[in-house]
Parts: sequence; structure tokens; C-alpha cells
Amino acid sequence: MIGLCLGSFLAFIDMTIVATALPEIGSQLGAFNEITWVASSYMLTTTALQPLYGKFSDIFGRVPAILFALVVFLVGCAICGAAQNIMTLIIARGLAGIGGAGLISLSLIVVSDIVPLNKRALFLGAFGGVFAISSVIGPLIGGAFTDYVSWRWVFYINLPIGAVTLLVIIFFLRIPQPKGSILIKLRKVDYLGTILLVAGLVFLLLAIIWGGKDYPWNDKRIISFFCVGFALIILFILAEIYVATEPIVPMSLFRYRNISISYINGAFLGLAANGIIFYMPIYFSVALGDSATQAGIKLLPFMLGMVAGITAGGLYINKTGRCREIVWVGSIIATVGAGLLTSLNVNTTIGHVVGYLLIIGVGLGLNHQTMLVIAQSTGKESEVAIITACLNFFNVIGGTLGVAIFSAILNNVLNDRLAHIPGLDLGKLAQDPAAINDMGVSEDARHQFTEAYVKAISSLFIPLIPMMGIKFILALGYQHIPLRTDLKDDEED
Repeated sequence: MIGLCLGSFLAFIDMTIVATALPEIGSQLGAFNEITWVASSYMLTTTALQPLYGKFSDIFGRVPAILFALVVFLVGCAICGAAQNIMTLIIARGLAGIGGAGLISLSLIVVSDIVPLNKRALFLGAFGGVFAISSVIGPLIGGAFTDYVSWRWVFYINLPIGAVTLLVIIFFLRIPQPKGSILIKLRKVDYLGTILLVAGLVFLLLAIIWGGKDYPWNDKRIISFFCVGFALIILFILAEIYVATEPIVPMSLFRYRNISISYINGAFLGLAANGIIFYMPIYFSVALGDSATQAGIKLLPFMLGMVAGITAGGLYINKTGRCREIVWVGSIIATVGAGLLTSLNVNTTIGHVVGYLLIIGVGLGLNHQTMLVIAQSTGKESEVAIITACLNFFNVIGGTLGVAIFSAILNNVLNDRLAHIPGLDLGKLAQDPAAINDMGVSEDARHQFTEAYVKAISSLFIPLIPMMGIKFILALGYQHIPLRTDLKDDEED
């Protein structure tokens, strides 16, 4: 568990640790206009490859797959730390993302291999805690290294932790290997499906990353990327149904009501969590004048709420063997929390904000690992790897979409409100809201700016209310399935 949690920690923290280091990286490498790709390249490969590791670990074995992912991740991080130009750094971040995708999925898969379903929620809850902790301390550690040591240590710090993880996995992780020669295993790989899936996801993710930021949403490049991406995904689905002998994502999984509901709700969960993690610090910075470190600390109630929800859900499942009720309660609490966040204004006290974040954190936490247990209980134990990898994928893609959706809402609301305030340089403010302090505007204009920003951020959370409501309605459709107490499929018992 220690080794697997460390592996997940590395992958999760690498998603956020560079956020506070990007300006310094861009300045030192002389490529400030390209620094967003340092974050985007990691997110691109991590998201696109999530579904693949489940099937690959079935073919080649859990231990070889997780060791491959860890080594690729560490090599990518080492190259990132030594990079002398922005292109090397971007490529190396993409390489690290290839490994990071495996570390997230395979850690959950391995735990699912060695722990029976009726006790699995407690163990899987540890990874929810790792996600919550890494999401908060990532930007804090990144800022500290950048300010006091060097931005290169944002990447180098992964090497000693990764080395410990590697040794723990090599010496302590014992899982039976699939039989057969390497040639037989290579023949099992669905190459056509792999190419179509990765290519389709890359086109869709590039459209999401660029849309509304580098190019307008109605730009022909964005529209073309969406069209090509969706066309490739449709071809992938057809190939999985009619061509592949051992498909990467068996379409038969989606016949299970519980699995389909968990995938949709997993995307909503990722969207909500990422929206809060990325945009609440902006609220703290603009409304309260906090530094990045202070904003990160004030986000702790949300993470503590998630950890509390994950723990409570795991204990309930372990005691009763029931899951559906946890998702129902969590969805209701999350809906209430989203509604409270829409009431944020310049006069909201920090006590109220802490309360709001705790409420929605608990709601999302109750859902976090519970939906995975429900999905796993529906399929056979032999299908656990692909079920887990796909749920992680929908969670990550939901988070990616969430950032794009929230960014579009924020920009639209801000553009409408800031255009009426005299003396503002909207171009500079789009890059950094703190630039308001250097514009020499009147106190009244500064107050109007703060009100506009806070209103825009509170507006971000309005879509979360119906989303969490839909999540609750979908969860009512869950079918109760008794949790297995051993690691064998029913048909083998």
C-alpha cells in the first residue's frame, strides 16, 4: 500500500506542482508564450492513455506494467529537470504523462486484485486521500522550490520518491503473471483500437485545451479537431465491436447499468473537483488579496472534507456491504454545497467559505471511491482492470472538460462586466488579475473590478447545481449487488 500510494502521489502531484512554477520557467527559458504546453502536454498524454493500461496489464501482467509506467515517468521527470529549452521540456512532460497515466490506474487495479470487494472501499479510500493531499500541496511545493531553490527541483523531487516506490514494488509486490511467451502476448494487443483511441482523444483534448483560449470556439481549427476526434472515436467503437479479438475497451461493459452510471457520474465528479481546485484559489487571491500559498492553505477545508467523505463511505461499505445509499447522500450534499458556492460575494466571511468548501468536499468524497466499488461489483473480477482504468479516464476527462467550461464562463462574465470599468488593461488582467495593482486606477474602479471577478467566479458554480442533481437522479438507477467476499468470479465459485 505504501509503494502504490507513493506511485499515485507522484502522478497526482505532477498535475499541479508546475502551476506556480510556470512563469519562472517561461522567463528562464525565454518562451513565456509557450509555457501552457508544459502543463498541457502532461495532461494530454495522461488522459489519452488512461484506458490502455487496464488491458495492457491484463496481457503483460500488473507488475511489469506498473514498473514500465514508473520508469517512463521518472525518465520523463529527469529530462524535464535537465531541459535547456522549452521544446525539450514539453516533450519530456508528455513522456512523464505516459507513465503517470499508468501509475494512477494500475495502483487502483493492483489493490482491487488483492482486496475482496466487501473491504475494498477502505483501501481504495487511501488513494482518494492521496489525490486530495497532492492537489493542495502540489502548487505550494512548486512555489516553494521556484522561490527558494530552483524550478528544476519541481521535477527532480520525483526521482528519490520514485526510487523508493520502485524498490518497494520490486521487493514486496507479488502478483501472479499471465502465462505465455512475449510474442503471444504481443499478438493479443489491439493495435488498431489503440491507434484510433489515442488519436481520437488527442484531437478532442487539443480542441478543448485550445478552444476559448488560443482560438475562439467557432474557429475552423477547433471545429475541425472536434470533428476529426469524434470521427476517430466512432471508428474506434466500431473496431472494438466488429474487428478486435481482445478489445481494449469491451463495449459489453456499457450494457451494465451500474457501470454506465458510474462512468457518467465519474465525469461529473472530476468536473466539480477540478473546478473548485483551480478556481477557488483565484477567489481567495482576488477577493481577499491572498498569496498563492495562502490561497492553497484556505483550500484545505475542501480537501479535508473529501478525505472525511471518502473515509466515512469506506467505513459504511465495510460495515454494511451497501453502496448506493452513500452515492445518494453524497450527491445531495454536493448539490447543496454547489448552491452555497454560488452565493459567494466580496462580503462573504472566511468562516462561511470554509463551511461551504467542507460541505461540497464531504459530498464529493462520499462519491469518490464508492462509484468505483459499485462498478467493480457489477463486473467479473477478470474485468476489474479495464473497469477501473475506464472509470479513471472518465474522471480525468471530466476534469479536463470542467476547466475548459469554467474558463469559458469566467471569461464571458468578466468581459461583460470589466468592459464598463474605466482605466483597465483587459489584456494584462487576463494574464494576471494581480496586475490591477499596477494600473493606477481609482479605488472605486478597483472595487468594481473585485466585485466583477467575484461575481464571475460565483457564476462558475451555477452549472454544478444541475450536474450534481443529475448525478443524484442517475444514482437512483443503481442496482444493489452484494459485494463479493473473495477474489474469484461467481462462475468460478
